[in-house]
Amino acid sequence: MSEALRRITDAVADVTEEELAEVLGALGAQRRPQKLTQRAVRTPLPLPGGSSNIRSEVEWI
Repeated sequence: MSEALRRITDAVADVTEEELAEVLGALGAQRRPQKLTQRAVRTPLPLPGGSSNIRSEVEWI
């Protein structure tokens, strides 16, 4: 760990999360926006019984 990073960790070791957020806000740091959970778009599964318009051909060698 570099000396500069060690000094920073020592300085904030006894600081509460609220105090740290206040200091970072005063320095211009912005909060990370909350990520909205979105469902991933997925290809729908075929209906049971298969589909007549799907053709699969396999050649065994």
